[in-house]
Amino acid sequence: MAGNKDIPRVSNPPQGDGHHVTYRYMTATELAERDARQNAYDAMLARQEAFERSREVAVKKADPVRAGCVFAKSCKLPDAIIDYSSPAGMVPTDSLKDYGELILLGAREADESGAVPLKKIGATAIPAGFGSLALAGSVFEALPAVVSSAAVAPLVGLVALFMPSNLGDSALYTDEQLRGLEQARTRVRLRVEQQADGSLKGYGFYTGKNRDWEMVDVVQFKLRDSQFIADLGEGVELIWTPAVDGSDILGIPALEAAPQAPHIWVYPPTKAADGILVNPVYPPEYRDFILVFPANSGVRPVYIVVSTSSRKGLPSAGHSYHRPPKAEEITAFPGLIKVQKKNPIQGGGGLRERWKDAKGRKIYEWDSMHGELEVYRASDGTHLGAFDPFTGERREDAKDERSIRKKYL
Repeated sequence: MAGNKDIPRVSNPPQGDGHHVTYRYMTATELAERDARQNAYDAMLARQEAFERSREVAVKKADPVRAGCVFAKSCKLPDAIIDYSSPAGMVPTDSLKDYGELILLGAREADESGAVPLKKIGATAIPAGFGSLALAGSVFEALPAVVSSAAVAPLVGLVALFMPSNLGDSALYTDEQLRGLEQARTRVRLRVEQQADGSLKGYGFYTGKNRDWEMVDVVQFKLRDSQFIADLGEGVELIWTPAVDGSDILGIPALEAAPQAPHIWVYPPTKAADGILVNPVYPPEYRDFILVFPANSGVRPVYIVVSTSSRKGLPSAGHSYHRPPKAEEITAFPGLIKVQKKNPIQGGGGLRERWKDAKGRKIYEWDSMHGELEVYRASDGTHLGAFDPFTGERREDAKDERSIRKKYL
């Protein structure tokens, strides 16, 4: 009997009056049938588990970047959380310092090579080994080495560099992720511009409430001849010169007689913010990028905002603005119809005045810097040249880099 203690027992059929129940051990045949049923059930569970694991692997392969990654977010939010969330839907107005550090760079003149070396505005420290930056491209081709005899000339180029401060947050992109992206998400976008009186104005917008604001183009430095160059579009390039010594912190000198760096606030997109800022320019119109340095440079990616004074250099002394004419005053192109403005003015200051011809085939935009009309093909934004609005005289040939981007058509 000792050998049967591990064998299950089953009840015998009732006997007598049915109240007396007896049990017996399962036979070898019954044990074999039970084991076969259990094995079949275990095999079914194993197949189901294997199928579920294969589905998990397939989903992970199709998701190369986490949806929650951002370049910058408020340090007031917990780790891995990128959006403000409250029952009332309220978003606070934050200082830009809650998102990271801002470095302002400006320039007033070109060097002997035609590039425009950028110099530091303000007292913010530049990371060790950062190197130096210069603007270049067709925008600056006609810029003289000395742009003004005035004691304080206006800036021909203004660049804002922004670096997130909470680098340990798991929601932030890694450098490797950014190198593989054409666009990246950020929770703050900035606008910095020089005013008519020479002062600087800056503000930012929180993008969490407007999903069409959150994506920014990613631009990488590429080696051209012996220079690292980032193409920012519209005839503007940025040249990066690595620091000779990794500990060099003097690669970017201070700009003489520089305007004061403004304190920048990051606003939610509300009517109250519109009233405070007075006719603000919104993120879809910004010339901003996430700039990625070469992999072995030791320099982390930065968010960059670019503002340039004009595409032909500075205007003549004492004159920097030409009032847009009324449609009936444009005698060289009669019958123009005023339409909604969409294309931002280079260097800041709102959107360009726009007209179309009666058939809608051409777009005419006002260049307030030079007092001329720039003409574009309405179907694709191709630049067709610049013309005198009253005589029709061609002042400039067509230039591909002046074409209107698709989103501004």
